[in-house]
Amino acid sequence: HSCAIKTDGAAVCWGNNDSGQADPPAGQYTAIAANGGHSCAIKTDGAAVCWGSSIHGEADAPAGQYTAIAAGGDHSCAIRTDGAAVCWNWTTNLPAGVSWVL
Repeated sequence: HSCAIKTDGAAVCWGNNDSGQADPPAGQYTAIAANGGHSCAIKTDGAAVCWGSSIHGEADAPAGQYTAIAAGGDHSCAIRTDGAAVCWNWTTNLPAGVSWVL
């Protein structure tokens, strides 16, 4: 599947939707990422939100304020507004300086 942000800030996704990964929640977004069975985005208030499959917790975005986001196969990562990189679930091979949030 793929996702994009429309000019009005709404998220739209298309393609495979067997886990709900192409059904973004209503709202306005500044960034979006799609991979496998889940998608993630950053709302205009900086909060991260993910949807779709979360077998390993990859769609369980931790609270915080973010500027960038990425969706991996069994994990997701984001950059906090303070510049710290964080990833959540199935992220056992993180580079130095990246926090693992469970």
